Amino acid sequence: MGTTALVANSTVRLSPAWNAIVYWGIWAICIIGIGVILWAALKSKRWARWTTQDILIVAALGVLLEVWDNIIGDQIIGPLIDPIPGAHFIQIHDLPYMFLLMVGVALVRKPGCVTAMVFVNFLLSQLLFGSGHGALDWTDGLTQAIFCDLYIVARRGAVYAPGSSVFSMVVDGFMIGVLRGAPNAFLTDLSFDPYLNATYYTWLQMWNDTWSNGLFNGIEAAVSAPLAYRVAVSVVPSLGARRVRTAAADPFAEPGDGQGAILGGAGAAAGDGAAAESATGPTAGQATALLDPDSRRTEGGPA
Repeated sequence: MGTTALVANSTVRLSPAWNAIVYWGIWAICIIGIGVILWAALKSKRWARWTTQDILIVAALGVLLEVWDNIIGDQIIGPLIDPIPGAHFIQIHDLPYMFLLMVGVALVRKPGCVTAMVFVNFLLSQLLFGSGHGALDWTDGLTQAIFCDLYIVARRGAVYAPGSSVFSMVVDGFMIGVLRGAPNAFLTDLSFDPYLNATYYTWLQMWNDTWSNGLFNGIEAAVSAPLAYRVAVSVVPSLGARRVRTAAADPFAEPGDGQGAILGGAGAAAGDGAAAESATGPTAGQATALLDPDSRRTEGGPA
């Protein structure tokens, strides 16, 4: 027990060489992930190509993420809820952020949507508030989003697919939330802060940051997923269309087009026969009466 406590409270401190290897290895993973996401978005037939509407939606939601993340959340809401015991630990301040993120996923539903929204948010943050390391800090934003988009690719178009159940949306939301929070928290404590800011953490701090960010971001995204779908359908009603399902044959249904055509043809033929009969009936009888007056005498009575 004492050894476990000693290890848990020991500081994770890699050598400068290993810090550099881990940090640039994370960059390599991010670049490979971006390549996979771009291939899925541009070449795969499972998703439609990105449209101007998708780009505008991503840009608008990226701005909203920035407004909440670094202006309303950090400057106004954060100071109000941080004194509440456990509020910061359970990531309650991330709930509006995860809701906006899930709205973007529900609206676009294509690989790259999460990375694009988070990257717009991150770039705006750097422009408005500055960054000590420029592009080197981009790994912080990329690792919040790339794993979410790789999950969307792995689901092969099933995330918010037409006809998805609420349970499916909740599970997808939970996974996107976990993949947004856990890898970024772990890599920040392990590599980003030690390499860029010379800030080090204990194993226990790293573990607590990883599981708490992953779990509570996942719960927040799971709760937000069905609500985000409703918002997306209200904005773009066509997103609510379900898959067309073949119905069983109904013996009491109205006749189809083919049967209607057949019946219509038979009716037309019967009508032609009646017309022919009427044409050869009274008119022909009148002509016969003019030629032969005796022919007007009918059977059973005088003429």
